[in-house]
Amino acid sequence: MNLLFLGTSAGVPTKARNVTGIALRESKGKGWYLVDCGESTQHQVLHTKLSFHSLKAILITHVHGDYCYELPGILASAGMGSRKALLTIVAS
Repeated sequence: MNLLFLGTSAGVPTKARNVTGIALRESKGKGWYLVDCGESTQHQVLHTKLSFHSLKAILITHVHGDYCYELPGILASAGMGSRKALLTIVAS
């Protein structure tokens, strides 16, 4: 597995850094996991080869806005993109 940092700024995004979001990619295949999804995580994903069709789970480390506000948008985009597979969401 490998990590792709989609955002590393806590609380407030900056011009150079998005708020928290990390893609954990499987070393084989296209499957991946999203750890936290702060605002604009979707936009960061668009700059990668990742697809919401191959997303296996969303893992929220804690329920503060800067770690989960993009969740509704990601779910809506996945649905509008015809995703039919179940998606596991874990939040602590």
